[in-house]
Amino acid sequence: MTSTRHLTLVIEGMKCEGCAAAVREALDGVPGVEEVEVRLDEGRAIASVAPDAAGARLIGAVEAAGYKASLA
Repeated sequence: MTSTRHLTLVIEGMKCEGCAAAVREALDGVPGVEEVEVRLDEGRAIASVAPDAAGARLIGAVEAAGYKASLA
């Protein structure tokens, strides 16, 4: 049985809703990501992911979209 886990990322460089949408889209494209919530006002993204999803892939996707990311 698999269970979803939650990863929180600190995102640097998000300044508007367009930025938040770009981060959300980048994370949605990562295999194993089931749901994404981006909190612009907190500079964070919370991803519900499959147990085998790698945090490094999430960070890479955000950085490829032009933002700096790290696991909280």
